Amino acid sequence: MSTLIVYAGKYGCTEKCVQTLAAQIKDPVEIVNLRRDAVPDLSAFDSVIVGGSIYFGQFQKACQQFCRDRLSELKLKKLGLFICCGNFENTEQFLAAAFPAELLEHAAAKAGFGGELSMDQMSPLDRFVTKMITRASLKEGKPLPSIRWDAIGQFSETINRQVV
Repeated sequence: MSTLIVYAGKYGCTEKCVQTLAAQIKDPVEIVNLRRDAVPDLSAFDSVIVGGSIYFGQFQKACQQFCRDRLSELKLKKLGLFICCGNFENTEQFLAAAFPAELLEHAAAKAGFGGELSMDQMSPLDRFVTKMITRASLKEGKPLPSIRWDAIGQFSETINRQVV
């Protein structure tokens, strides 16, 4: 049994979540960053996990394209789908907008892993907008984004339990 994790992110939070997830999966894991790596033949894997970040309300285009291009293959695999997003209250809505309905129905595991703000890695414009949003959220009493380590643990447990 082997697992492929394909992902795309912008500022490192998704990669951090993927590394944590990979360490918790019992089977051998191969990780592919869709922004820089070639995708191997999916027939070599029993499980596929696809995830990416939601950035200003938009899911990573590389993940959307991967899901469209590989839809029929993904439906034959043990499948996990995740998003990284600071607004985890809307996880279900973001998942529905990010992934094709057929994949959501087929997926053994679906989750939002939360998110974090890496201001030092952001472009000046993104940093400016993020600071404005952060100030507004704090005024409203909303917590700042954080990674939901418990969600990653639950997701990995589900993947580890599932049989193809």
